[in-house]
Amino acid sequence: MRNVRFVYNGLAAKNPKLIGRKILDLPAPEYLARELKAFGTTDNQDMTKWTVELGDHLLFDRAGLGLLADSLATYMGLAAEIKFHLRLDPDTYRNYYCLQLDRHDEELSLPIVARRTGARFSGAATIVVNLPAIRTALDFPIALRQPENGSLPTALLLPMQSEFDLLFASQIALMTDLAIRVKKSPLTWVKAALSRRPGGFKKKASIFYRNIHPTADVHPTAVIEGSTIGPGARVGAHCVVRYSVIGENARLHDGAKVEFSVVGRHSWLMHDLVLYRSLVEDQVFLIHGPYQFSYFQSSSAAFATIMMDYRPDGSPIKVKTEQGLKSYYGPFLGSVLQSGSKTLGGSLVAPGRIVPGNTWLSCSPDAIHFVTGKESGIGHSRPVFPASVQQ
Repeated sequence: MRNVRFVYNGLAAKNPKLIGRKILDLPAPEYLARELKAFGTTDNQDMTKWTVELGDHLLFDRAGLGLLADSLATYMGLAAEIKFHLRLDPDTYRNYYCLQLDRHDEELSLPIVARRTGARFSGAATIVVNLPAIRTALDFPIALRQPENGSLPTALLLPMQSEFDLLFASQIALMTDLAIRVKKSPLTWVKAALSRRPGGFKKKASIFYRNIHPTADVHPTAVIEGSTIGPGARVGAHCVVRYSVIGENARLHDGAKVEFSVVGRHSWLMHDLVLYRSLVEDQVFLIHGPYQFSYFQSSSAAFATIMMDYRPDGSPIKVKTEQGLKSYYGPFLGSVLQSGSKTLGGSLVAPGRIVPGNTWLSCSPDAIHFVTGKESGIGHSRPVFPASVQQ
């Protein structure tokens, strides 16, 4: 037990934007409370050297809390108050934090303050925490983009400043949660050790892990790798679920493919749909697709929608945040469909857009197969979108 006590008042009470939002398949405050409990913070005042106040808009996991506690354990100064900055490698900045900072050589100020218990000294200091990450080479088709380096943080410490941050947090949490589950699964170790599949032991172990609830209905031809299937979920014939979480009573119809994604409770993914690196909350309906790098909030739906997730000209994707319009420098980013919104057949959504809640986004019938020219007596017609979608 470390001599650090974390104080966290809960997101839902202070940040209304997170009411009903999720990390993995849990409400965000419930997930954060679980991670705080799993870390093992102490409530024993006699053993507490530092009290750490976590900001109400901070997204974190037990690994992130461990980074903070370890940095305090090695601090040799006499300051009574400590603030934290996060140092990022260029690839982590580009893919997860560029909406938070204007330049990758800056350090991100975290909404965290540590105070020394019973301090006889005064003054404040700053600790710089290096965010660890797994770095990988990403190979792309040459017609799409040049190969580049990828980076996946192995701990979650992310202030929420836009709704896209929940999508980024989900990607980090998926893999940190899988790493914990694999460590607790001896059967997975045995399968990985005996496998002749190419790759290192860690990679094979992550692939062989699967946690299927006894009440789930998984077709014998479905492929489940590195994933969790919740109670009552149905996974149809020839589905592929890889490095993902499928929630309670979710339905994946025949041929659906889900990778690096979360599918919430009672959500439906129709036949042959492809879902990649996305976050899907409860009671969402998706058909056609593919849908990639996107965030579908509760009760939203997408019908035969083209959701662009990159710019062929290589320019940064523009994203609306609480600090105004920001540039996203990562290679791919889709859209956010807020609760109750629906994108209907023929719609095209540009990268980085936020479709407002309870909006029906559709293509104007007059904009399809219409006659041009003054002689026809028919003018040009364009679909009208809410201002928040146009950006």
